Amino acid sequence: MGSRRDALTSRRNDRGTQALAVMAHIIFSDYRSPAAEQAYEIAWDFLARTGAIRDEFEACVFLAQRITMMVEEGQTHRIRMANRAICEYQRHLEESDSLIRSGGRRAEGQ
Repeated sequence: MGSRRDALTSRRNDRGTQALAVMAHIIFSDYRSPAAEQAYEIAWDFLARTGAIRDEFEACVFLAQRITMMVEEGQTHRIRMANRAICEYQRHLEESDSLIRSGGRRAEGQ
């Protein structure tokens, strides 16, 4: 029974990941920089493989917003944009964890 449940969960997760890939394609398909979609896919793949994605929707929105801002700043290098988006997402997670550990109080100077 456990293996059937695992198989169902795996298929559901695969569909979710595929849905997010489609969403990324929709977000960036008419975008002026083809590097934007590639950067998103690289960043998403890396974060998913390392297990850093806690909430798929939040991560999708976060990466899309950051990469969109980079393109608007004139960035065109997909690897550079992906690396920057990954670093910013990891920093976002660290800050969220820190805020939770501190009981919602920000550290001095932040």
